Amino acid sequence: MVTNKFDDTLAAIELNAARKLNWDYSQFKDFFSFTVNKEAIEIALKNQIEESQLETLKQALLDYGFQYKKTVNDLILVFEQDVELR
Repeated sequence: MVTNKFDDTLAAIELNAARKLNWDYSQFKDFFSFTVNKEAIEIALKNQIEESQLETLKQALLDYGFQYKKTVNDLILVFEQDVELR
């Protein structure tokens, strides 16, 4: 049941990010693939984005308590929940 609740949260994060980017959801899914890895969200970039769009994405995840942690191979962005919010 916890997974189901987190799935709802992940969907809300995706929708929030799409809204902040002024993109429709299908356009958003063409650029990003979200996966959950333990306490982190990994976002694979399917297409290149502008730096301003990357900053908007980071802010959208911060709205839900996830902070940017690292980039792996310039293709995967890793966000972890703020330790203080856990």
